Amino acid sequence: MLSIKYSAVVLFITAILFIIVNGANPNYMLQLVNAERKKNNLPALTLDSRLTKAAQNHADYMASIKTLTHNDKSGDTGARIKSQGYSWSAYGENIAYGQKNEVEVMKTWMNSPFHKENILDKRFKNLGVGYSSNGNYWTQDFAAPI
Repeated sequence: MLSIKYSAVVLFITAILFIIVNGANPNYMLQLVNAERKKNNLPALTLDSRLTKAAQNHADYMASIKTLTHNDKSGDTGARIKSQGYSWSAYGENIAYGQKNEVEVMKTWMNSPFHKENILDKRFKNLGVGYSSNGNYWTQDFAAPI
């Protein structure tokens, strides 16, 4: 019980710091993702701080090179997630550029079959969100633990 409360506090503090530093709200993105999943009778995802760290690092990386890519110095998405200590059995990633807020980027992703597939993938259990205001680069990292 104590570890659940501690985890909730850590996620809350992480979300607040993310909003202050980046101007985006991972909890709001989670609500938008879970609303789409609910429409399709899929279970809700939960935020994971390791996935959020991987997603944030990647959004910052894309902003630094001013291009969209699924690869960075760590390698591909799977390697990036694993480097944050998340052992995955499945993963996916959505990236975008230019959208001003969570609603805009979710609309873009839901209008793209590949991105929509990640949002609605029944294998995924967790979500990480990254955003760089330096060009409005967005990353969603989805995963399921081993």
